[in-house]
Amino acid sequence: MIDNLKNKEGLNVTINTTEDCNMRCKYCYEINKTKRSIDFEKCKKFIDLLLSDENYLGFEENERASGLWEKGVIIDFIGGDALMNVDICDKTLTYLVYKLNITKTERAKKWRDSWRCSISSNGTLLGDPKVRAFLEKWSKNISLSISIDGCPEIHDKNRIMAYRGPNGEEVGSMDIILKNWDWYKKTFPYESLSTKATCSRDTIPYLYDSLVFMHETLGLKYINQNFIMEDTGCTEEDYNILREQMQKCIDYVYEHRNEMFWSMIDKHFLCANYEENKDSEEYWHKGHCGSGCMPALSIDGDIYPCFRWLPHTQKEKGVMCVGNVDEGFTHSENFKNVREGAYRCSCTKDPECRECEFEEACAYCIGGCYAEYGDFVRTTHICEITKIQVEYARKYWERLGEYPIKKD
Repeated sequence: MIDNLKNKEGLNVTINTTEDCNMRCKYCYEINKTKRSIDFEKCKKFIDLLLSDENYLGFEENERASGLWEKGVIIDFIGGDALMNVDICDKTLTYLVYKLNITKTERAKKWRDSWRCSISSNGTLLGDPKVRAFLEKWSKNISLSISIDGCPEIHDKNRIMAYRGPNGEEVGSMDIILKNWDWYKKTFPYESLSTKATCSRDTIPYLYDSLVFMHETLGLKYINQNFIMEDTGCTEEDYNILREQMQKCIDYVYEHRNEMFWSMIDKHFLCANYEENKDSEEYWHKGHCGSGCMPALSIDGDIYPCFRWLPHTQKEKGVMCVGNVDEGFTHSENFKNVREGAYRCSCTKDPECRECEFEEACAYCIGGCYAEYGDFVRTTHICEITKIQVEYARKYWERLGEYPIKKD
């Protein structure tokens, strides 16, 4: 299996351009959607705050992420679908370039030639002339990813449009995406090799067909796929079907191992470092993601530790707010509170989790955990699914002669 695409490193910064969306994905965690969009003045003030040399993330000198400043900045536009508010995206990037060139701070100088923009879209707006003009204008700076959940049968079951068909039926989005797929591949030849696919319980019987469709029909080489971290509602029958599908999938990946990557059997699922990690204090003082290091601007101008803390994704609004664009980072301590709350030692309350040999492979989203429990408590909804992934990842890499891992 080929190596995965490497994302550009740097400080990830999120701007929530709109809470509106033209789709109604069935597993979406945005629970408080509205028709509101952000005001450009808030984006300008946010950019100004970011360009100061202040240590607003509250990094200690020895923290792992403290070097993020040096590696550039990645502006991440999200929605809803961010391309529904494409004018704001364009104005914000124009303002960013302007400010990077006139601001005298060391941070601005370092970011001047090392900034990027990232947009994850549902892919249904690529036929809009205004959207195309924006994306073509900034194509050398933008990484545009399109979310594809698999073959049309499952993609159209989960990723449906906000409107209904003439007889009140759900309308899937795959046909709309395919109409513009050739333009996408031409304009973004690198990004169009990759996708981020989301799995739910309904996905399981279609896992193999989806893998083949994404690789052979869409031409994807880097298929990053994961299950939702909320309760899937899976039964033992579902897990048995998953095992059957995983076997078919690893056989397929093996046949195409020199031309594709599938994240569901990535090497981290081998849990090769369990014995070393389980007694390592350093390991338990790490988190699963970058939450607490990724300033995220909300529609209201408030700022949060990452996009998963934005008000339309949390049950209680204002949780862990770090400040606002008018007053600055007045509660920057919440960056650190979230980072420390996301540490494995902080959120892994169950002793069985700490002793579990599969812990290294078990994913969690601390913002999603907090939304569910109102505390830094790690969810365990996908434990059984993770164990199955480990089982088949080991079978795959054993077939390649790379498992068990040989220690010196």
